[in-house]
Amino acid sequence: MNFLTSLVNLTKKIYHVGMTIVVLIPLLLTMGADDSEKRDIIENENATNPHIVSYGEMEISAHRSGAGIAPQNTLMAFEKVLKDNDKFGVDIYEFDVQVTKDGKLIIMHDLTYDATSNAVEEFGRENVYANELTYEEAQVLNMGENFQVNGEYPYRGLRGDDIPYNLHVPLCEDIIDYIEKNSGDKKYDYIIEIKSKGEDGEKAADELQRIIKEKGLTERAIWASSNQSVSNYMRDTYPEIARSANILEVLQFYIYARMDWDLDLANVSYSALHIPYGSSAADGLINLGTRKVINYAHKYNIAAQYWTINDAEAVEYLAKNGADCVMTDYPDMAYETLKNIKY
Repeated sequence: MNFLTSLVNLTKKIYHVGMTIVVLIPLLLTMGADDSEKRDIIENENATNPHIVSYGEMEISAHRSGAGIAPQNTLMAFEKVLKDNDKFGVDIYEFDVQVTKDGKLIIMHDLTYDATSNAVEEFGRENVYANELTYEEAQVLNMGENFQVNGEYPYRGLRGDDIPYNLHVPLCEDIIDYIEKNSGDKKYDYIIEIKSKGEDGEKAADELQRIIKEKGLTERAIWASSNQSVSNYMRDTYPEIARSANILEVLQFYIYARMDWDLDLANVSYSALHIPYGSSAADGLINLGTRKVINYAHKYNIAAQYWTINDAEAVEYLAKNGADCVMTDYPDMAYETLKNIKY
C-alpha cells in the first residue's frame, strides 16, 4: 500500500467518524424527548404550500391504495376505497410506480413480483423483476395471490381468465384516469413514489412527469424516490412538481430541526417530508412526530406527512401535533379515529 492510498483511506475514516459524531450529537439530545404537549401549534393560514393543512384537518392517505383492505396497488383497492369513501375518508392516494421492460409505467411497490403475485410459479424462478417483463407479459399474474385478510387468502389460486380484471398489473395512467373520472366533486391529491433505480428511475420520472402535466395534477401531486440519483434527477429536471425529501435530506432536516438552525441556509428544494413516526429500534431516541419537528417543517413551508400509520393511537397523536397527513393501510380506522378526536 503506497503513501497516497494510505492517505486516502485515512481521510475516508476521518470523514466517516466525523459524520457519525455530527449525526449522533443531535440524536442523543433527543433521547426520551417528546414535547407533544409542551409547545403551541404553529397555525398554517399563511402557508403557500398546498399540501400543508390547517390544524385539526389532518388528511388521510390510502397507503398503497389501502393495502390492509384489498390487494395493494391494484385497481380493486382503488375501486373499493373510491366507491365507499364515506367509510374511508380518503383525501390522498399513495402508490408506487416502476417501468416495465417496454417502458410502461406500472403501479407496483416491490422491485420483484414475487411477494404479491404468483410470479415464481408462473416463470419457474425467484426474483422476477418488474423491468424484466413487458407490460403484456406481466398480465398473466394474479396480483392478489398473497393478499391475506382474517387469516385467509381470498384470491389465491386464481389463474388465467379466472383472475378478476381488477387484479392484473395496472398502468399508472389508467389508475389516475379512473380516479379522476369517478371522484365526483372531490379532488384527490396524489403521493407517488418512484421505485425504479438508475436509468429506469429516470425513465419513470419522465413518464410520470408527462402524466402529471397532461392530467393537470401539478398542484395536487407530490412525487418521491428513496434513490438518491433518481431524486436528484427529479429535482433538477422537473422542479415544478412538488417533491418529497430523500433519505439524506430527511437526515439533514432532522439535525437542523433538533438544533434549531436556519433551514434556509441549506437551500432545500423539497416541499414535503414522508417520514415514519418512529420505530421499535428508535423508541425513546428518535421521534419525528413531535410538535417541534412539525412546527419546524411548517415554519419553512414544508408539509409533514407520515407513513405507515396503522394504529389509532398514533393517528390521534400525530393529528394533535399538527401533522398534515397520515398514510395508512387502514383508512377506515384512521377516519373513525379522526372523527372522535377532541383537539
